[in-house]
Amino acid sequence: MTISYESSGTAPSGQILAEVCVLADAVQSDALVLTDTFPSVTGRFWVTTLGRTENVQLLVTPADGQSPTVQNITLRAQPIWKAAKLLGWLLAFVAADALLLRLRHTPVCEWGTPLLLLSGVLLASLPYCREFLFAGHDLNFHTYRILNLAQSMADGQFPVRLFTRGFNGYGIATPQFYCDLFLYFPALLYIFFVPLQRCFQIYVILVNAATAASAQYSFARISGSKKAAAVAAFCYTLASYRLTNVLVRAAVGEYTAMVFLPLVVLGAWAITVQERPTPRDWLPLSLGMAGLLQSHLLTAEMSALLLVLYCLVRARTLFTRARLAAAVKASLTAVGLSAWFLVPCLDALKNERVMVSGIHPSPLQSTGLGLAELAGLTADPKTDMVLTIGLSGILSLLLALWGCLQKDAQPARDVLRTALPFAVLTLLFSTCYFPWDVLQSVLPEKITDILYKFQFCWRWLSPTAVLLGVLTATGLQLLARDRRLQATAAALLLGLTLTCAGSFYTAYSRTQDRYTRISTDTATAYPLLTMGYDYLPAGTDLEIFSNIQAVAENPAVTADWQGSGLLTCTNPTDTETPIALPLLAYRHYTAQAADGTVLPLSANGAHCLCVTVPAGYNGTVTVHFAEPLLWRLAELVTLATVLALALWRPLRRRTPAREAALAR
Repeated sequence: MTISYESSGTAPSGQILAEVCVLADAVQSDALVLTDTFPSVTGRFWVTTLGRTENVQLLVTPADGQSPTVQNITLRAQPIWKAAKLLGWLLAFVAADALLLRLRHTPVCEWGTPLLLLSGVLLASLPYCREFLFAGHDLNFHTYRILNLAQSMADGQFPVRLFTRGFNGYGIATPQFYCDLFLYFPALLYIFFVPLQRCFQIYVILVNAATAASAQYSFARISGSKKAAAVAAFCYTLASYRLTNVLVRAAVGEYTAMVFLPLVVLGAWAITVQERPTPRDWLPLSLGMAGLLQSHLLTAEMSALLLVLYCLVRARTLFTRARLAAAVKASLTAVGLSAWFLVPCLDALKNERVMVSGIHPSPLQSTGLGLAELAGLTADPKTDMVLTIGLSGILSLLLALWGCLQKDAQPARDVLRTALPFAVLTLLFSTCYFPWDVLQSVLPEKITDILYKFQFCWRWLSPTAVLLGVLTATGLQLLARDRRLQATAAALLLGLTLTCAGSFYTAYSRTQDRYTRISTDTATAYPLLTMGYDYLPAGTDLEIFSNIQAVAENPAVTADWQGSGLLTCTNPTDTETPIALPLLAYRHYTAQAADGTVLPLSANGAHCLCVTVPAGYNGTVTVHFAEPLLWRLAELVTLATVLALALWRPLRRRTPAREAALAR
């Protein structure tokens, strides 16, 4: 639906003129907001039933003191939505058939493992199986990432390096700093006119499924038992901190990174326990670190620090030719898979001065948790969030401590003796008892800038959760000789996890706001609540985004900004004149005259681009963002790495005999 209107105001100021709502049964929509910045606004509304919808009304609510004139309203159906629905149903049937086929070829006595994993995914996804979205801390920011990714791809940009429509068309370089790789799928759904909230819900459900699958595979290989791994994966998928990330914080990057943490642990473990590591041993570390780098840099940084510490602890075991070669292969593969993002990111961090660059680490110790919060007895009073390992986590620690004291079961005991200290260490990092403030006062500033970028102590609960999963799976496997005791421990772990998750859901559903989000093209509070401002040029005044006009330095020069990088201008003077454009001054923009002549670009005091128009020029100027050659070469490196892995014969061989033990 497109609404064209005219306002009674003069200079654009971003002022709200009116809101337009669709009133009809079985119709969902966002409110379309009319401002004095644009002459028209476009939004979507979605008919939720298969039947006809009649008596559709539009309610126009003018803002106080405003009297805009609606000139015309255009409704346009999108037939591609029918194809999207058909494809969605086909994929759902394929998934159901795959599950049934798997169960058909699995003995009934072994159905417990896949059903337990499936139930964990369903329970973790329940809040997203609704006709609305629960509010989350970062939900606006991440839904706008999906929206702008879809818009930039629709405009022909791939891969997307700049959200060209962000901030009223001024653009923002978020993708250069925060990788959007895993958001391309929901963005494609949005291009196919799937409602934005449905795109987000599908993404969360897929991440939940990937988390359970990754944890099951990794924990099974480490512990040697699929059944014990299924219990651990269930607990990991429904871990309190993970649910907090998914629901309360809506921290898309961080909970996506938790898909890859089990693979990192598996790869690090496999390289150090196998005398001659094969690709199946070191490749999980490559995929895990590449996934972390391309989902959440802060989690990747914390994981890298733990990996360095792990290498120091296991130095005597690690420093053999075969294992070092495997570690090098894992590192190079991870870098190759991530090069398409890392090179632009490092380039931007070095050469772009954005708002987040000027944020120095604040005292971390004040964000730490107490013992009562860690045990789940109370919510964190500083954040009012449930930041805990829960009673199931405490039981996992006790089970691991018992396993460390056993004299037999050498491999499992070694796993516990290595993982338990790391779990306790990451727990300590998350508390108010670790001397973060002391370290900050004695370490050089450049080191603290790196070590303290994770902002909050309680972020360390993310690696803690995966280490607790390793302890759970390995500890349960140690109880295999006493099936009754093993079953009791597994039931207790599952029960405590379900109790904690149920309590979490009850409190969450009662306190969180709810809203419908079909599209967000017309949201009003875009600077702070939607796109986020971390990656704007440092010092940018947010008030400038309400003005989308080009302004010439010389009043005799006329300039008309057409949008989409097109400027029409006339310079009747005999001197060249700068024209300020409604584009933020990021690097790699190019301006060309109608005859192909490249025009100089500069940045003004408002951190916007200025194009210098030659004397006597009359015509159009095209301004567009173009990736440099170095970035394109990095993309080729990633493409070559992906093709090499896909075609590499050792990765397509059948499962080695040593993996057959996991079938039990």
